[in-house]
Amino acid sequence: MNRRLFGALGAIAVLTMAGGCAGDPLSDFDGNPAAIVKNFTYLQLAEGTSIAVTASVVDGRATPLVDPVTFTACTSAITVVPDPDYDPVPATSSGAIVTAVTPDASCVVVQGGGLDDTIDVAVLPVGFTGAASTTTPQVGELFTLSSTALLKFDPASSNVDFGGGILGEVVSRTADELTVRVPQPDATQPATITVTDVDVTYVPGLRVDLATVAAFDVENPHDPNDGPNPAVAIAIPATTADTTVLYDGFKTGEADNFYSITLSGSTTFTVTLGWPTGADLDILYTNSAGACCVGNFDGAGASNPEQSQVTLAAGTYYLWINNFDDHGEPAHLYKITVTRQ
Repeated sequence: MNRRLFGALGAIAVLTMAGGCAGDPLSDFDGNPAAIVKNFTYLQLAEGTSIAVTASVVDGRATPLVDPVTFTACTSAITVVPDPDYDPVPATSSGAIVTAVTPDASCVVVQGGGLDDTIDVAVLPVGFTGAASTTTPQVGELFTLSSTALLKFDPASSNVDFGGGILGEVVSRTADELTVRVPQPDATQPATITVTDVDVTYVPGLRVDLATVAAFDVENPHDPNDGPNPAVAIAIPATTADTTVLYDGFKTGEADNFYSITLSGSTTFTVTLGWPTGADLDILYTNSAGACCVGNFDGAGASNPEQSQVTLAAGTYYLWINNFDDHGEPAHLYKITVTRQ
């Protein structure tokens, strides 16, 4: 054998033997409690609801140890009891049931292997219970909710969701009072509504969406608007200094709303129509029989707001608001403004 090669192999053998005899540098981590691993670090529960939690004591290599873990409630806002259905094999973890009792901030103390840790808990009310200005809000009218001692409004972002993301038009908003103009909801009435971005005062920085405990029956004073005959009357102002304003809205899939106009003589007036979505609405006019169309088509463009100035002789007509294309954003609330020229 080549002496140089033999010498190199001998050196490698010596190094290998030396390495085999060295101790494991991580061996001190084996079997010694180093941390508690939990399946939750934060819980957000509505009062009366429960959730199962688990935890293990692990060593420095993150290997679970057969060390029992205990769970203790920090306050009476929650209860914590051992989970009777949790029986792992091997017994390297423990389980408990956390139940929310009273709206408040609390925690669960987790202890095992001489270590302790916590799970923060926020108990939320079952729903928003702030006083309302009415239980029968009308489309286009103002609706006000008041805060509670524990639940406030976010002055920058709170709103009222009347179902399916159909939000009110915010008119005023403080920590203690929220006023919105009511849109036309799609949901069958009565129904609960949801207050968005509720400030949970006992958990700093926490904002949640909470449904109301009470149901509300949103009414549309302009229904049924499925044709000219039952249409609600809209008045043409008596003078150029006056203005008539009417709010209404479409349910998803609706195409037409009508409003009757009665003129005692030839009259020139302007209708302005505005709405907050990407829908395409048009202003049209029909005669007393509902036949299209009279006046002009100036309000049948792609503008928002749409505007139409028209001159009509004495008689009865119908202002026709047509949902030409909602573009996936139905106009659940729109504003009609009528002025006299």
